[in-house]
Amino acid sequence: MGTKDVNLPNQSVPWDLEALYQAGPVYSAPEFDEDEIKAIYYEGLPYQGNSTRVFAYYGIPESSSEVKVPGIVLVHGGGGTAFKEWVRIWMDKGYAAIAMDLEGHIGTVKNSEGMRPGHAWSGPARQGEFKDYELPVEDQWMYHAAADVIQAHSLLRALDQVDAERIGVHGISWGGIVTSLVAGVDDRFAFAIPVYGCGYLYEAGNQYGKSFADMPPEDRQRTKHLWDPSSYFQRISMPMLWVNGSHDPHFPLQLFSKSYLAAQQGVSPTNLSIQFGLRHSHSAAWQPQEIYQFADHITKAGPSLPQLSLPERSGLNVKVVFSSDAPIVKAVCCYAADIADWFKVEWSFKDAQLELAANEIHATLADTAAAYFIQVTDERGNVVSTPIQILTHM
Repeated sequence: MGTKDVNLPNQSVPWDLEALYQAGPVYSAPEFDEDEIKAIYYEGLPYQGNSTRVFAYYGIPESSSEVKVPGIVLVHGGGGTAFKEWVRIWMDKGYAAIAMDLEGHIGTVKNSEGMRPGHAWSGPARQGEFKDYELPVEDQWMYHAAADVIQAHSLLRALDQVDAERIGVHGISWGGIVTSLVAGVDDRFAFAIPVYGCGYLYEAGNQYGKSFADMPPEDRQRTKHLWDPSSYFQRISMPMLWVNGSHDPHFPLQLFSKSYLAAQQGVSPTNLSIQFGLRHSHSAAWQPQEIYQFADHITKAGPSLPQLSLPERSGLNVKVVFSSDAPIVKAVCCYAADIADWFKVEWSFKDAQLELAANEIHATLADTAAAYFIQVTDERGNVVSTPIQILTHM
């Protein structure tokens, strides 16, 4: 299998991208196949002087021999694995899909002790939140996780049935962290969709921020530079969709919104979807229809999600300009009076006024608002949001 020529980004990253951009050896694991979904190991990067392999499932939907299909690289979160059902979801939507396990497991059910089986060629397992920072860079989990995703991309690109220019990356929770980092490293991707996970983790008031705070200053700076996705946002050149719940217990909404803004880099379409009622789990993150609408727009020229400008505010009055392939049927101003703890924010709602002829949304803030965002819904049920605006003064 070969790869097509690409313009390699500059090498201000810890990986050898020229090597990772080549499809490496693949070893079939037919005992784990399920119908058209195939199980494989592919060669990973060396770990502590030993060669490694990465377990993965992949599948290719049926298509005519003349028509190549788009693709997706699927990146699991903590407690997850290579989910064959996730591969099937995307195959049913017309995508070739590959889902790998990033912690040395085989993608099967957990045993009675809640553990997944390992294999003999494993690389590192994740050690909490960057707890392996004292190890050599080449032995740290994030180094291997990002490389595993890039290598999976190279494998998918090398398949004759796949259109190498229409492959995206999509990750959940820790997989969202890896996805938002890889989006700034592997510019061959056509799009990226992180769910929950984001950058600026060192600013979080939970286990992520504490992990950074507990490091010696020099290690903290090095770890931020190497593994926090925010270090790579300025390199992003692809459309992205950022999806999170309004009350996610792990990734505070203001840092998620900050990541969306920093990664946008003037690329369109790039969307943010803040969803009320979205739980934190792999199965919940497979549900938002915006994910599939966004991917289809990029890869199949389907309708786009609504595009919103940054809010313009004058006193309590807010204006947002929008464009949309489908009619906007609802606009709401979501605001909070107390943002001292982003994990306990209580959002209130005020209907916003749609001025369809001018493609504008107008809202009046409550005078108690400390932060707000505008959320719209189109007639297909797609929900998109502006980034959160924090009010320092009125």
